[in-house]
Amino acid sequence: MKKILVTGATGFIGSQTLTILNQKGYEVHAVTSKGHNRIHKTTDIIWHCFDLLKTSEIEELFENVKPDEMLHLAWYAVPGKYVNSEENLLWVQSSIVMLKNFNNNGGKRFVFAGTCAQYDLGYGYLDEERTPLRPNSLYGVCKLSFENIAQKYCNSNGISFASGRIFYLYGEMEKGNRIIPYVINCLLNNEIAHCSHGNQIRDFLNVKDVACAFVEILQSNIEGSINIGSGEGVKLKNILLKVGEKLGKKDLIHFGDIKTLLEEPNMIVANNKRLMNETNWTQKFYLDNGLDETINWWIKSSSIEMIKK
Repeated sequence: MKKILVTGATGFIGSQTLTILNQKGYEVHAVTSKGHNRIHKTTDIIWHCFDLLKTSEIEELFENVKPDEMLHLAWYAVPGKYVNSEENLLWVQSSIVMLKNFNNNGGKRFVFAGTCAQYDLGYGYLDEERTPLRPNSLYGVCKLSFENIAQKYCNSNGISFASGRIFYLYGEMEKGNRIIPYVINCLLNNEIAHCSHGNQIRDFLNVKDVACAFVEILQSNIEGSINIGSGEGVKLKNILLKVGEKLGKKDLIHFGDIKTLLEEPNMIVANNKRLMNETNWTQKFYLDNGLDETINWWIKSSSIEMIKK
């Protein structure tokens, strides 16, 4: 049985990968810095509580686990703060230490969570081979820097390396101040949802499909960078109006209340042909059924909170 180490295991994507990996036959080792308080369908997850920003703890973790494969999802991702936070620098340093310890303890396959922010977003339709890599945020620069370092290091040490570049996500357990859960919760509480013009075209994918994509990448022979997206662009306005229709409260969504940056790209969409053609991944959630599930999750969560009060 292969041992896999998952960082960011209690995060938005990471928490969705654990059961999938367990069902695929892995011995799953999950890392958290704060203790795990998530409920999973399986109890066969081996948890490790370590601070991944401390070199001594990283060394202890890898000596204890000695993973065959690694899914590195941990990074600083606080909404509204992560884009140009100095925390990004710390995660580059930490990731390098983890990669070296992974190699020193016999690791063979390393998969990293990259981002569409590594590209020059002005190109709109983003392709792994053709689109220039010209990030305009510290987050994007640091993700790209580690991806480049990891690619070279892995090539030199006989480690198989892949980086899944994530586009836009939604789904259950997303932070409530992100745009889709923000609108859902405003409407559930009969409050006005103040939004931008909503004409931005974005590539949104349900977090469960993203988690499955990472697992399929891990289990395939694919190497290098792989876009993780739906391959289709949708106006943000249309997504939010669909939420409004499903809840019967479209009138509470007010577009144009929030100004957007002048330099904000009009379109960010993934060319996902590598993911589709070189792995066994298939999309299971589309906007209609994906939003239904997301809304139902928030309704259930709201009910639980009401009971607690």
